[in-house]
Amino acid sequence: MSIESRVTDAMEGTTHTLKYGVRTASEVVIHTLEELGGEFIFFMRVMRTFKKTCGYREAVIQQIAEVSTRTIGTVIFAGIFVGAILVLQFDVMLRRFDAQTLLGGLNTSATIREIGPLIISFLLAGKIGAFTTAELANMRVTEQIDAVESLGVSPIQYLIIPRFIAIVLSSVVLLAIGLSVSVIGSIFVAQSFSGMNMYEYIASIPRFAGGWTIFEGLMRSLVFSTIVANVSTYKGYTATGGARGVGRAVTQSAIYINVYIVVANFISSFFLEWIHDLFFWAKNIVERLIF
Repeated sequence: MSIESRVTDAMEGTTHTLKYGVRTASEVVIHTLEELGGEFIFFMRVMRTFKKTCGYREAVIQQIAEVSTRTIGTVIFAGIFVGAILVLQFDVMLRRFDAQTLLGGLNTSATIREIGPLIISFLLAGKIGAFTTAELANMRVTEQIDAVESLGVSPIQYLIIPRFIAIVLSSVVLLAIGLSVSVIGSIFVAQSFSGMNMYEYIASIPRFAGGWTIFEGLMRSLVFSTIVANVSTYKGYTATGGARGVGRAVTQSAIYINVYIVVANFISSFFLEWIHDLFFWAKNIVERLIF
C-alpha cells in the first residue's frame, strides 16, 4: 500500500470519527433538551392540577408518613458524619494558622449553607426518588394508571399530587433535621477529637451563621426537594417497556436528580448571593436616609 493511500485512509477514518462524534453530541443535546422540556411541562401540569385539587389530605398525610419513616434513619446517620467530616477537615486547616477558635462558625456555616443540603439531598434522591419512580413506573407498565384514567379520575390528582407534596414537605423537614444533627454532631466531634471546648465552639457560631445562613439552607432544601419530587414522579409516570423500563426509569431518575441538584446548587449560590448583596445595599441606603 502506497503512502498516499494510507494518508487517504487515515483522513477518511478521522473524518468518520469526527462526524460520529458530532452526531452523538447533537443527539445527547437534543435528548437533554427534550427531557428538560418534558419535565418542565410535567411540573406546570402538576401545578395547574394542584390548584384544583382538594380532598386528598389523608393521602398526602399517608405519603408523608411513609416517606419520613423510610428515610429518617438514613438522614440522621448521614447528618452525624457530614458534620464530623467537616470538623476534622476544618480543624486541620485552622490549626496551621492558629485559628481554631473559628472552627464552630466556619463548620456550621458550611454545613447549613452548602455541604449539608447537597449531600443529604443526594441521599434523599437515592432513597425517596428511586422508590417513588419505581412505584409509579410499576403502576404505569402494569396499566394501573390507565385503569385510574378509565374510571374518570385524574392520575395526576390521585397519584402524583399526594406524592409530590409529601416528597417536598418531608424532604425539607428531613433536611432541616439532618442539618441540625450535623451541627450537634460536629460539636461533640470537635470536643472529642479536636480538643476544643464545647462552649467556645458554640460561641463562634453566631459570627458566621446567622438568620441569612438558615434562610439559605432552607431555600436550597426547598429547591432540591422540588427537584427530587418532580423528576422522580415524571420518570415514573412516563415509564414504558415493562420490567426493563422500570429499571431504566429508576436509573435515569437517580442520575438526572443528582445532576440537576448540582446545577441548581451552583445557580442558587449565585442567586442567593446576589439577593444578599442587594438586601444589604438597600438596607444601607435606608439607614442613610433615615439617620
